[in-house]
Amino acid sequence: MGELTTDPVAPVVAEPPPAAAVSEAQVVAFLKADPLLLTRHPVLLEQLEVAHAAGSAVSLIERQVELLRGKNQRLEARLEKLIDSARANEVRADKTLKLALALIRAPSLAAIAAALRTAMRDDFGLDDVFIGLHPPLFKRHDIDGIVPIEAGGAIARAWDNFLRTRLIDCGPIDPERARLLFPKCEATIASAAVVPLERDKHLGFIALGSADADRFQPRQGKLFLEMTAELVSAAIRTRLN
Repeated sequence: MGELTTDPVAPVVAEPPPAAAVSEAQVVAFLKADPLLLTRHPVLLEQLEVAHAAGSAVSLIERQVELLRGKNQRLEARLEKLIDSARANEVRADKTLKLALALIRAPSLAAIAAALRTAMRDDFGLDDVFIGLHPPLFKRHDIDGIVPIEAGGAIARAWDNFLRTRLIDCGPIDPERARLLFPKCEATIASAAVVPLERDKHLGFIALGSADADRFQPRQGKLFLEMTAELVSAAIRTRLN
């Protein structure tokens, strides 16, 4: 009888569990928690590659330099814009001071109107100016540049909403309304700013006109217009009293 043999059973080796997947958010959090990691392993900076918009791959260092260069260019552009704005504001402040002195020194209502018209034309590049005053404070028709705003008159009807709200009105102006405010202007007024004088006391309003349709826009800044109206109001009150 032959010898019975059996094959030895091979031992079963358990496979290690699969490594848990690391999410992108975990990697980002880890790097933020240990910002010196790449400093301790500088070789990674050269080995890591980042896809470029052009389709090529660049090292992390090159990518960082590129990002910093772009950021610096944007910061320089913003700084240059701020400097230009500061210079423009300085020039405007000097011109406003010049206007204030001219209005203070004006000996009459006619001189006030002339000083305002000259400043707006020569210093601010506008084409014409209108000053309207409410009766009974002003009823005269013999002063060039100053007009009484008579209730029910053409000007009062054309600016009924403005006279009711007393809010600064800037933007394009149609030819008919422009002729009411600037009848002697040689240029065709395409945009205007209408600004109340002493809003709470209803002294009147001024209108600044320009042949440039884009000079006055509804959403533009109002500070300069408010300052001009305050200067004109103070000068007129002094001469009316």
